[in-house]
Amino acid sequence: MILFLSIAILTAPPADQAADNTLFESKIRPVLVAKCYTCHSSKLSAPKGELLLDSRDGWRKGGATGAAIVPGKPEESLLVKALRYSDPDLQMPPSGKLPDAVIADFERWIASGAPDPRTAPEAKGADAPSPPRGMALSEGRKWWAFQPLTMVAPPASGDSRWPKNAIDSFILAKLNEHGLQPSEAADLRTLVRRIYVDLVGYKPTYEEVEAFVIEAAPDAYEKLIERLLDSVQYGERWGRHWMDVARFGEDNPTGEATNPGYRFAWRYRDWIIEALNQDVPYDMFVTLQLAADLLPGTSRHDLRALGYLGTAPVHHKDLRLSPPRGGRE
Repeated sequence: MILFLSIAILTAPPADQAADNTLFESKIRPVLVAKCYTCHSSKLSAPKGELLLDSRDGWRKGGATGAAIVPGKPEESLLVKALRYSDPDLQMPPSGKLPDAVIADFERWIASGAPDPRTAPEAKGADAPSPPRGMALSEGRKWWAFQPLTMVAPPASGDSRWPKNAIDSFILAKLNEHGLQPSEAADLRTLVRRIYVDLVGYKPTYEEVEAFVIEAAPDAYEKLIERLLDSVQYGERWGRHWMDVARFGEDNPTGEATNPGYRFAWRYRDWIIEALNQDVPYDMFVTLQLAADLLPGTSRHDLRALGYLGTAPVHHKDLRLSPPRGGRE
């Protein structure tokens, strides 16, 4: 009996170790499983940074940048540095900074010596979430949007009267493919209403309709198109489509009292309208909204384009942008 009790005492884990493991099991392991195994699991063929966090031996060995955890020294542990988001080049998890209370749990766990009962990677039944599936770079380069522009001959058609240009020929070919015929040409009053609604978003007045009908000049259609394209209302109508894409909003309705509305969002809205009316090239239109403050010679007028980065609905998160290397913050 004495021998049995002696063996039991020697093999049982110390009481303080069991207590330390309680912190790990309740506060640390769940976060590792939910936030870290996607990129740092032994079940992945190429773990990010060569770092494994699904076993004690994994973090002890560390990754490409060295030891992830220094037991007893949270301030010297790269894992803590990554969780704090204090270094723009080392931020984990990449999906967003964890709550301060969770980071404090990790600091407390490491300060206590980082006790970890895991002697092997997680069992098969606890597989890490599969990493996001993507497309190989070689396949991505075949995507239609990245192909060089080429001239395509319009399809031949038995109707030589209806097509007015090459685009009409493609439309007619698709209609014929489905056994359909083009609609009858719209009368002048219907046509002018369609032009207004399409380009500026509202119907013309009676006087505007009649003026178009009475003019009846060969180039009346083209002249009306150019006049509406030059109007302020054109930018207002089509700027709405871009604001939908950018999720533009002025009131920031997230249901949280600490998220006030955007008082000067209208400046970004006006910039979009003006840019469309000034025929700003699309590549510059996008570039200004992402980096107007980093482009040399950008006017104060165009700095309003940066509203794109701040007027979409947001919840509480770290909104700091990583400063570019060698550039301005």
